[in-house]
Amino acid sequence: MGLLWFNLIMFAFYLPSLILHEYGHALVGRLIGLRLKSVSIGKGEPFLRIGHFSVAKKQIWEGLYQSYPPTVPLRRGQRAVLLLGGIFANFIAGLFVAGLSQLFPSPVMHLLAPPFIQISIIFILFNLIPIRLTSGFPSDGLQLKRLFFNKNSRTD
Repeated sequence: MGLLWFNLIMFAFYLPSLILHEYGHALVGRLIGLRLKSVSIGKGEPFLRIGHFSVAKKQIWEGLYQSYPPTVPLRRGQRAVLLLGGIFANFIAGLFVAGLSQLFPSPVMHLLAPPFIQISIIFILFNLIPIRLTSGFPSDGLQLKRLFFNKNSRTD
């Protein structure tokens, strides 16, 4: 497969992987008792809204999961699992597709599985980097770093 096709397919998997990542946070939030407020892709006024999900025109490469404030403060471990929820979702999806490609080898799987697995790995690694995103929000990695290495455990 040519490099151009590989990169185009990876690009096509980016947005679904981002949505999967954010819903990974939402699923873990639900498991620890949080209520989903919204999952947003991009920044600014949304041009598409379906229930609690929205897509905006600006900075479409970033996503955000928001929950209603918990009635009981989250413990450090719960907060860590919530931050890792998106990464877990990308990891599980990558493993699932890798397994499918081995169980059901076909030309389509041979074409689509490697870029999906790679975008999953990129999501996992990128989200563990402790940086502030272009939207101003801290990455999952920065929030984890603050959670475990700062005395005041701030995660905003």
